[in-house]
Order: sequence, then structure tokens, then C-alpha cells
Amino acid sequence: MKIKALNQETIEKIAAGEVIERPASVVKELVDNAVDAHATNITIEVWDKDRQELIISDDGHGMGADDLKLAVERHTTSKISRGEDLFALKTMGFRGEALASIAAISVLTITTRTADSVGGSRLVVKGGKKGEVEAAASPTGTKISVADLFFNTPARRKFLRKSSTEFSTISQAVQQQILAWPGIRFQLFHNGKKVLASPGTNSLTDAIASLAGTDIAENLLECTWDYEGYSLTGRIATPEYHRSNRNMQFFTVNRRPVHVPMLGSAVEKAFHTLLPVNRHPIAFLNLEVPTSEVDVNVHPTKKEVKFSDSSSVFRLVHRACVQALTAAINEEVKHARPPALSQTFTPRESIKREGKEIIPQITPKLASPRQSPPPIRQVRQLELDAVAPNHEPEFTILGQVFSSFIVVATPQELRLVDQHAAQERVRYEKFLKMVKSGQRPSQVTLPIETSLSGRMQQFVQVHLARLAELGFRIDLQDGGMVVKEVPILFRKALSGEDIIEIIDHLQESEGDEFDLGDYSQAAMMLLACKGAIKANHRLSTGEARQLLVELSRCDNSKTCPHGRPISVAFDRVNLEKMFARR
Repeated sequence: MKIKALNQETIEKIAAGEVIERPASVVKELVDNAVDAHATNITIEVWDKDRQELIISDDGHGMGADDLKLAVERHTTSKISRGEDLFALKTMGFRGEALASIAAISVLTITTRTADSVGGSRLVVKGGKKGEVEAAASPTGTKISVADLFFNTPARRKFLRKSSTEFSTISQAVQQQILAWPGIRFQLFHNGKKVLASPGTNSLTDAIASLAGTDIAENLLECTWDYEGYSLTGRIATPEYHRSNRNMQFFTVNRRPVHVPMLGSAVEKAFHTLLPVNRHPIAFLNLEVPTSEVDVNVHPTKKEVKFSDSSSVFRLVHRACVQALTAAINEEVKHARPPALSQTFTPRESIKREGKEIIPQITPKLASPRQSPPPIRQVRQLELDAVAPNHEPEFTILGQVFSSFIVVATPQELRLVDQHAAQERVRYEKFLKMVKSGQRPSQVTLPIETSLSGRMQQFVQVHLARLAELGFRIDLQDGGMVVKEVPILFRKALSGEDIIEIIDHLQESEGDEFDLGDYSQAAMMLLACKGAIKANHRLSTGEARQLLVELSRCDNSKTCPHGRPISVAFDRVNLEKMFARR
């Protein structure tokens, strides 16, 4: 086949297809231009019923007639002038492709005026064919109408989703801009109805409240960190607030909304053990990076960036989130109230069987279908009261439900504590402190011989020293291993299957962007789980009391290492509402 040059119309359509993927791409590009024009109010109108049109209006600097003629040409821009400028970008748009690309595949109408001009100007471009600039009435700023998008590229138009899906994507793009620029007032209309508005107060918290609601906005932790020219600012929600997906994680780099999975991974690492399984944290973070250290030109639509030192960026985000979470926990402990000594409870009598003290068992009767209990709407997950080192929390153990949950009364609340999750947390933190302090965990001799797959045997051989730090002494043999020592944290002897499970967890951690303590995090979680008491296990009053006291001294007594809640609590108001007393 002979090589031939493409005509200009085809070239423009190809270029437009790289920049404009769907209607949301148009909104993003035009909002970027409005931001660069220092707009303080930006309105987006989406019409998809009687007409197919996007209208973006702003009160920015606007353009004169001469600039308007050039604005729709390929590679014309006011933001850079030479190649070196690409490595010091401070604007959202810079390629000079947005208007030209949109004009090539739609009917584009631009009406604009500068503050020092008496009248405005209007230009219409249809399918890349430019009309004449005409005088027009216009407020200061720019109004751009994009009608019949993809009218001359039917293949692209064919693959658009239904109108509701496309509008949802546009809404997400606007939300990202609201969080990136809280000082700008955004409004989004759909078929004439206002569906989104931001206050434009330059407060990130106010911007978050307009999108996520006041409940989340009032439970945010400030997240900041500075390191060698890099800085992170923003908010993360407390661990009580989480989602089943990552749709409530917003990241910007130098105020540019971007998709960088690595940043989400750093946040998830910080929340490790604080959230239930398969739940995700809420985050609104902006990373400021020296322009020479980030490439925003790696994707035609500028939705991805590339860092020169991604490892440092990962650590910065992770440490900032860890610092915010740690400070919040410490603040709770600092302001925790001392035990209310004026209120007392009469302990229930314990029962002695075969010389062992047993907690009274509370076995609730199941309600009949005709007598179903009212729903419990206000169950709060609370940690046991933080106490000073010389005091123990005041509580009375009322019994055990299903041999799995400890029933506890405090001066303020009635609590149900998951005994397995509670001891998991206690053991996990003990082991974590032991390893961090450099102590070698206590050992017991317990020869266990088991076979290993080739890959697993290679892993064990490479990480023998790390396994020894955790308290394991292993001798490798042909096709298997002999485990001679394990940590003393276990209540019963480990089986070969248990050892294999621990090694599997370690292998899953291998290769992470940022491992915690040479893979020890995954192992310690499993060690704590294996060593903890199980459900359906009777506890004496003394055993239960000791467990609850130890739990109250943990840094985090809300969740087990896997993120499951340890306890639920009902205060007097909750109980009175359940019994229709309020």
C-alpha cells in the first residue's frame, strides 16, 4: 500500500477524537479555559431533550475580536510560547487544541467581551468551517455554546451512552472542579433545572458540604504535609464514614483533577485496619508538586499525570493521612472524660461450674412473626472510654450473648462487645509494639513439618530473616519445611495449614508500592486472629473484665485489625426512643 498524506479535514477530526471523547470532555476543557481566565462564576447548562447543546458561561477576562479569530485555530494559545514552558505549566489548558477540536465536530458559537471593550464579539464555527466575527451584546466574560456534538463523526456519536449516563459523567467532572477550585462559584443545570451549585467561599469544607452533605463535612480531618517542595493539603473523613466504592475519593495535582490510582492506594494504606473489609475511605486531597517534577502532557485529555519520583509522592500522601488519623485519635484520648464515680452498678452474680467462674448467659427469645421488634435506627459504633494509665474504665459485665458477645453497662451506655474482634485488636497492638521496639517475640518449640510449592519455598528462603523477626524459626528441606518455633501469642498450637496461610498473606504483600515493616503487617493481623478467642467460647467474669480493660488501653479500640467493628452501643436516648418514651 502506498503512503499518502491525509487532508486537513480528516486530520482535524482525528485530533478532535483524541481530545474530545464525550460531552464531559467538552465541559472539562471549557471549564479549564474559564479557570485560566480568572473567572469567579462558571455556569454549565446541559440540554438533551428538545435540543443537543452544552453552554458554558463565565465572568472571566473574555477576548477581543482579534483573539477570537485565532482562538479556534489549531495550536493557538495564550498560555505558552516555547517548548520550555511545557515544564513550568501553571495553567489548566495550554495546548491550544480545545476550541479547535470542539469546533471540528460540532456547531460552536462563542460570544465574548473584555472588561475594557464597549461591545462584544461573536463567532460561529460549524464542523471546522469558520464564519466571520460579528459584533454582539455580551457581559464581561465568555459564553460558549456547543450544539450537535459529533454530528459529522457518526461512528463516535454511535458509541455515546444514554443521556442520563452522559450527564452523570458531566456531573462528576463538575464536582471535581468544585473541589479543585472552592473559590469559584459553579452552577450546573440540566434541561433548565439547577442540579448542583457550590458556594464559592474559597472554603474546601464548604465545597465538600455542597457535594457530600454537612454530615461528612462536619466529620473531616485536616490533612497537610510538606516535603522538599512537595505539599499536600485537603481533608479526609474520619473512619466512621466510608463507602463501598472509591467514588468519594477526589485527587488534584496542582489543582488539576486527575486519575492517579497510586494516590488512592496511599490513602487506603493509611486507613488499613480502621475500616471494615471491602469499604473505602473518603478523601479530598490536593497535591502541589514542582512543575519540573510532574508531566501533565502524558494524556491527550490531561486526565493523567506522571511524577518523576512516584515513591516520594506515595510516602508523602500516606504519611499525611496517617498523621491526621493519629492526631485525631490522640485528641480523643486527651479530651476523654474520667470515669463517673458517682454512678454505680450492681454486678450480676457469676456462676461457678467445676471450679470455674462463668459469666451469666443472656439468651434472647426470638420474636414471633406477629411481634417483630421495631427497627433500631440509631446504633452507634463507639470505642470504650479512653482512660488515664492509673485508672480503669468503670463498667459492669452483665453477661454474654450466644457465647460470643459480652454485654457491658457503663454509666452512659449499654454495649455489646465482639469478644473475638476485641482480643484480635489487643493482640495485634501488643505484637505491633513488640516488633517496633525491636524485641524478639517469645518463642515456643513446636515442630511442624509441611510441604511447600516451588514458589512458596522460594519466598520463604528469601524472607527467612523477616519471618524470624516475627517469631518463626524455619528449616527448609527438599519440597517442604520444618517450623520449630512460633510466637507465643497463640492460645493453641498452630497447624501446618495455619503456617501456610500466614505465608500466603506475606506473599500477597510482596511487591506493594509501600510495604509496612517488611511484610510484617499482614502477618501480624493473621497472628492476632489465630491467637484470639473465638465465638461460641464461654468467658469467666475475670477473663471478660481483663479483656475489656486491655481493649480500653489500645490506640484504636473501635475496629479489629481487619476493620470490623468491635462494639456497638446504645445510650439512654436510643433506648428510650426504642421503647417509645421519646
